[in-house]
Amino acid sequence: MRQCSDDISLLIREGYNVKEANNAARKLFGMDKVSFLAIDGTESQDQTLDILIFYAGAFGYLGQLDFTNMKGCHYSEPSEVAETTSVSAAIPLLEEDAANVTGKATEGGMEVDTARLPSALMHFAEYYMAVKTIQENPEVKVVLLDKTLSGDIAHLVWSVNESLDADRSILIGMETEYGNVSALDLELARILHPNNALHVPAPRSHFIKYAAVHRLITGYADGIRKVSYKELLNEIGANEKRLDKLVNDITKLNQRYSFLHYNDDDDGFDKRDRHNDRFTINSDAKNYWKRVFSATNRLAEHIFNAKDGSHPLLYEKGLQLENWEDRKNNNKKREEEKEKRWITADDLDYMTLVMIYGLLRLAWEKKVLVIGLIKDIAASEMIKTVIPILQSTEHLKLKRELPSFSSDKMLLQTGSIVNSQFTKAPWRTFEFDACFRTIVPLSSCSKHTLQQRKKNEARVSGSFKNVISAERMFLKSYIQLWCSENDPTVRSHVFSYDRPCYAEFDMNEEILLHHTDGNVDEQINPIIHFENDSGVSHLVMDILCSMSIEIIPECLGHNYPLFLADKKAKTTLESTKMSYISTVAFEMANNQFNQHALHEYKFREFRARLESSRDVKR
Repeated sequence: MRQCSDDISLLIREGYNVKEANNAARKLFGMDKVSFLAIDGTESQDQTLDILIFYAGAFGYLGQLDFTNMKGCHYSEPSEVAETTSVSAAIPLLEEDAANVTGKATEGGMEVDTARLPSALMHFAEYYMAVKTIQENPEVKVVLLDKTLSGDIAHLVWSVNESLDADRSILIGMETEYGNVSALDLELARILHPNNALHVPAPRSHFIKYAAVHRLITGYADGIRKVSYKELLNEIGANEKRLDKLVNDITKLNQRYSFLHYNDDDDGFDKRDRHNDRFTINSDAKNYWKRVFSATNRLAEHIFNAKDGSHPLLYEKGLQLENWEDRKNNNKKREEEKEKRWITADDLDYMTLVMIYGLLRLAWEKKVLVIGLIKDIAASEMIKTVIPILQSTEHLKLKRELPSFSSDKMLLQTGSIVNSQFTKAPWRTFEFDACFRTIVPLSSCSKHTLQQRKKNEARVSGSFKNVISAERMFLKSYIQLWCSENDPTVRSHVFSYDRPCYAEFDMNEEILLHHTDGNVDEQINPIIHFENDSGVSHLVMDILCSMSIEIIPECLGHNYPLFLADKKAKTTLESTKMSYISTVAFEMANNQFNQHALHEYKFREFRARLESSRDVKR
């Protein structure tokens, strides 16, 4: 490690520029003083008699950030505001109903994983509270989460596939002021979240159909203009060799969801050469996100503010009417035709994904800085992917091979201690695109390498099934915010953060990646700030450093507002748990049947309890 100190220093950016941070704050927020929100959550699972009780909640602290001081950002003492910074629910569930919520059909029968529910509820609560607070309080411009936004999306975007393919989602058919939610809406909302300034989605690989649908929605949803596949391919800027893939992907999508209108004499399915077919898209497709987001918010309100007598996870789906006005005028008929449906753990996963995307969209639209701070992380994309690519593109020249570590954090944490005299906290690594998580660099001797490799270019493949996740959506970095002035080897932990990309700060082109998908060579332009920092990089460091100096061992070098939110969550859980467990016990004690066999433990547990009561030591 000592021999590699010069090489490791190339990865490190010590300190930050306060002037750059202040300028970035004014440019991003449009003001010098803004509000921030720090959110943390908690969860619990208990059993009383044959009733499972799940508790999940998210709690936050609000404060003010001031960027007028040239010595660095100043934040006011955070304060809790109960009306807007707490979302929680205690949910009872009979053991016999657990399969309806957390069950998963397998070849061996129904598998029930009850531990999945409180975790899913907590994640949903945290993101929902962030979105709700930003919508209700436009002064909130900085959101701090104890989570990884890019990591959660990467996990959820594929895990929800099975329930969507089976059309099991409770969101399907739900009424909103924008129309009823369709299966197509859910599929589009799973991935399609465009940002034209960032060129998202990229017209490549498995994203090409979403880029095409976005272009159809923005240019051909009037029902008048029609476009051919060749024209559509050119308009989204895809590789011309991708025409067959575009035709096949859009055709399969249309066969499942029927959202295109072809020429009157063509059904769009039987012709062999359909490259010149002309078509348009259903006009209501343009509101797919509004419908899904509205329905998700309604379910969130039902879960966390259930009306008296209604179960938080039982939702009544009524008669589906053509429009919002008909729904208002047919309440009586709807009461007769309501159907109760369980909100499952799969539904919660999908709704969590929707809320993350909702937070991302708000970050882009309302200029909100969202920072996901990750305490414990085992990621290794920097040492296994980013550094080799930077070497291949001639950005980085290492004198020695770096020591072999299983994670980025282990390398950086160890390096900062061993070379403490050369590495002063606070520091951070350069920011790099979250898509590197799914990338594998190809060596120079690979048959896939460029015939004439150019500087700033490298060839890569996908780490799983040759799939590379979306680029230019999130950036990631590692940080260490504190070390002792007396003994620099005494340091805080290395953490990681990720944040959304912002076009006005992050649209640089330091490297170009070549990816062979099938027989087509495609280009990927990830964002990386190795040679040139982003103003937001300095802004994030300014904010995090100002919140890491509290002399409290548990949060030294971490984040004080998140520390307070965590304490609030744990304290609330302790007091709330006593309440809901006592409530169940009270109801059972006063039950009019007075038949413990109806509510008691399983027979084996009941027998064991009686036997133990007779076991009196003589």
